Amino acid sequence: MIRRLISSALLVSLSAPASAGPLLTGIVEDVNAQTIEMPSLPGGWQRRIEWMAHEGSEVDVGDVVVRLDPGDLIVREEQVRTDLEKRRFSAERRVDELELEVMDAERSVAQAESAAKLAEMDASVPATAIPKLDFERNRLAFETARKALIRAEAELLNKREQLQDVRAESRLEVQQAEANYQRIREALDATEIRAEKSGFIIYGENPYNGKKIFPGETLYSGAEIASIASRDDLQIRFWVHEADIREVREGLALKVIADAQGAEPFSAKVGWASSQAVEKEDWSDSGYFQALAIPNGGVPDLIMPGMSVMGVVSRQEADQ
Repeated sequence: MIRRLISSALLVSLSAPASAGPLLTGIVEDVNAQTIEMPSLPGGWQRRIEWMAHEGSEVDVGDVVVRLDPGDLIVREEQVRTDLEKRRFSAERRVDELELEVMDAERSVAQAESAAKLAEMDASVPATAIPKLDFERNRLAFETARKALIRAEAELLNKREQLQDVRAESRLEVQQAEANYQRIREALDATEIRAEKSGFIIYGENPYNGKKIFPGETLYSGAEIASIASRDDLQIRFWVHEADIREVREGLALKVIADAQGAEPFSAKVGWASSQAVEKEDWSDSGYFQALAIPNGGVPDLIMPGMSVMGVVSRQEADQ
């Protein structure tokens, strides 16, 4: 069973033999672990953890490992879905109404064209063939029909332009409503976080107090909730008391002793050390630096991600 770090470097150093250098407390990590962070969701900059898979449990790709309190996202999803349906219905109705108006305008043009042709035929009768009054009446009727055709064609053009504009506006409004709905839908889906790799789930630590994170806590966006790790590529993260940091340097060789009963010691080498100390309230009031060490070769089978370990530095090695 995966175990977390349970003792401070200060307490461990009390039991260190006189011939040994500083003793470092640490934890085994997977370099390529999936880091699970609190997502940034609409409605607030922090959110409560509703449920988490048991720490140390083995999960597969696609398993739900963290469930967040959706808050008002369920209500908002219903609201934006209703708004989307209304906008779609309103857009379809507006387009249908204008399409009918376009059809009416097309019929008016067809009627005006027919009337203009008949008037043109009457107006083409020579003045010598009919009374002068009838001739002038025919010419006037043709001019009136021609103007009516021009107005009908202009009205048709106007209705077609209106239809084109309404289609574009309606499409944009619907697209905006769809995007808003998709945003809320994705936010709601994001309240269930799934495993992207197979491995063991390890709870994160609150960066402000160093305490383990558990379900029921409220965290800000971007905070690390947990991680999913495997044994494929391991490293050890040590916490170094501020009084011992001068003796920890890159390339320093360590003997690593696991906290698990029956696990064999193995060797590792420090590859990086932080330049700034952090506080761990549940340890002491002192500051602690971080150091990363890479195992020399393989690690014993009992060594698992999340397991607490102790790094032993010989006094001879520390003094070099």
